[in-house]
Amino acid sequence: YLGTGSTTLPKLPILQPAKPLTVTYDSQYSNFTFAAGPVVITASFLSSVLPEDLCRTSVPLSYLTTSVQSTDNRTHDVQFYSDVNAAWAASENNVTVRWDLYEGSNKVDGSDAVTRGSSSIYSWLVYLQKPYVFAEEADVAFWGNFTYSSSAMGAENFSFQSGSSGDLRYQHVMQHSLQNVLDTDYRPFATREPVFAYAHGFGRVSSASVRYTIGSMQEPAVRYLTGQGFVPLQPWWKQCYADVHQMIRFHFNDFDATQTQASQFESQLRANVNAYYSANMAMVENNTSSVPPVYTNGTQGHSGTDQYGRDYIYNPDDSFGFLDTQNFSGIAIPDVQEAEAYYSIVALSARQVMGAYTLAIPPSSGEGPNANSNAMEPLMFQKEISSNGNTNTVDVMYPAMPFFLYTNPNLLRYNLEPLYQNQEGGF
Repeated sequence: YLGTGSTTLPKLPILQPAKPLTVTYDSQYSNFTFAAGPVVITASFLSSVLPEDLCRTSVPLSYLTTSVQSTDNRTHDVQFYSDVNAAWAASENNVTVRWDLYEGSNKVDGSDAVTRGSSSIYSWLVYLQKPYVFAEEADVAFWGNFTYSSSAMGAENFSFQSGSSGDLRYQHVMQHSLQNVLDTDYRPFATREPVFAYAHGFGRVSSASVRYTIGSMQEPAVRYLTGQGFVPLQPWWKQCYADVHQMIRFHFNDFDATQTQASQFESQLRANVNAYYSANMAMVENNTSSVPPVYTNGTQGHSGTDQYGRDYIYNPDDSFGFLDTQNFSGIAIPDVQEAEAYYSIVALSARQVMGAYTLAIPPSSGEGPNANSNAMEPLMFQKEISSNGNTNTVDVMYPAMPFFLYTNPNLLRYNLEPLYQNQEGGF
């Protein structure tokens, strides 16, 4: 069964599209389910929001857990295939991209390209042949590494390979495995689209799951103006982990602990939203319980009356979807209570706020009169949302301040400190 993202395979009679079923999200997860014959596939992305844990927050990686569950109480022959392409490391299709594969911190050079124990973590590192430090285009950094990692995770057969996307995907569909071969013909992502793949074969099972981690990292992370000139600042995760390989290993193996902390944050967020609405019922427009209208999720046009007694129509061609019948302005989804709608906004906002920031190690005391006197605290930078490379503009910082005050007021200090240092340095 074919998931999303592949456009290079020819039409094959043995290959069918998986059918999307559901999409759910909260402050930590985005979950997608698909029907694939007698099994349900779940792709679960975890980008943890842990504002009080600086080390985990500083790690620029996310988890992807892909799982299958039998729906007919039978076992089935299960293989997973996943790849990423070189476009993750470049925004231009004419620049050469290079890549390496590591087992732990040891580079796999091709002469001994075999998978070992189930605990070994394999990582593709993808990067530009000629990086440009502190340069970007279309919000893609021109320096640093993109990384994609996985492990055997209990699979009977675990393999990897890099090569042309069409070749690897076709090979796995037909042979259900990869060849542990490394393509060393470094090239732009638009030339025989290079991809970096993992395959897991579980044999006949009723359920199975695979974990991947994915992300982009830059060293140095920020160019910082001091009284002595520009200083390159290293990412805060280097305070916590010796190098990129240790950071990847810690993050991959830390899934259970991260999941527990993420669940605690999510539970607290939901409890606080519910407590607010319980204490402020008079502020809600209409809290009388009623049977919500049937919601067809946009599969067909319909109209009706929402929970507040307002008439609405549904227009699938309009970006708002649900429209007021009087002025055709957008309205909230009719069958969602206000507390749940508010929670949804806050949950997404939590991920957007933390996803926009980078924690950096302050300059040393000898690198300018405006250096941070407390090197045990990070400086926190938010990239401007416009097309330039500005950071920490107050019009973007200000809307995030309530989140900092709610989750960890220290983040506000880390965010304001660079501005104060620049002002005190005479800039």
